Amino acid sequence: MLVSLKNIYLDIDGVILTRGGIPAQHLDKFLGYILDNYSVFWLTSRCQGDSKYTVNYLSQFLLPDTVSLLEKIKPTSFRLDKTEAIDFYKGFFWLDDEIFASEKNTLNEHNKFDSWIEINLISNPNQLLNLINSKLKIFSETKPAKEVKKIDSKLKFPPSKQEYGKLSL
Repeated sequence: MLVSLKNIYLDIDGVILTRGGIPAQHLDKFLGYILDNYSVFWLTSRCQGDSKYTVNYLSQFLLPDTVSLLEKIKPTSFRLDKTEAIDFYKGFFWLDDEIFASEKNTLNEHNKFDSWIEINLISNPNQLLNLINSKLKIFSETKPAKEVKKIDSKLKFPPSKQEYGKLSL
């Protein structure tokens, strides 16, 4: 179970797949990381409210282990602009290689232009790995609930009456 997560919105072409349907480098590591630390959604014309078509499409390019990760990504739907499917009330990152001017305008209207991460796997084939080691790691606001419980069990403030007597000042 995850607590208080930012959303990540993913396109397929140019993010998951490079030109010619080649999987992005470090894709499994990237997907594993974002699925553990964020709430992840498809934001692609290849997913209109049902992820089954999306996963089926991608299964022709990817190994079964990768496909099983993709099955965990939630669907979205929109009519014209992808920004119609974004929850602007929650923090988010949108990974896409190219967005329309109207989508840029919508991001600017919501003061969220910096939430778009422009992906260019041609000039930076290691970009997905770089993201989980930098921007997505730095800005990940929460941890899986099991980690929170582990941290909480180590912190006991204020100390109990028994522990208080053992404290040395």
